[in-house]
Amino acid sequence: MLRLLATCLLLSAPAVADYSLAITDTGKRDYYCTITVALTNDSDAHLTEINGFFLNYIGDKQVGRSKGASFFNVAPGTSVSAVFETPNAPCTEVERYDMIIGACRLGSSFEDKSVCVDQMALTPPFGAAAPLE
Repeated sequence: MLRLLATCLLLSAPAVADYSLAITDTGKRDYYCTITVALTNDSDAHLTEINGFFLNYIGDKQVGRSKGASFFNVAPGTSVSAVFETPNAPCTEVERYDMIIGACRLGSSFEDKSVCVDQMALTPPFGAAAPLE
């Protein structure tokens, strides 16, 4: 009985995410809205690369798509920043950013993009992460 209870608790415990995102700066360059995003590696393994872009939303309406950028060489316990630029978006009105991951590289190998998606902790204004199809 005790073993069953322990198994149920382990299965119901939330998974600890390896990577988290935070916006550290916003701005405008020409007609591009910019967000500087820091990716923190909370795992004990080196992250070689996460590449992706953001879909920008006001409510449920998509109002922009950023250019792609990469987070490279993120050691355990550290953060790396990247700038994402979205042309002609309503900069100050965007409420949510959904990340689309185009590449996930751990060590010297590319992984299925879902590996990085599954390890991403998202808190507002980040709404979701998905692999590029």
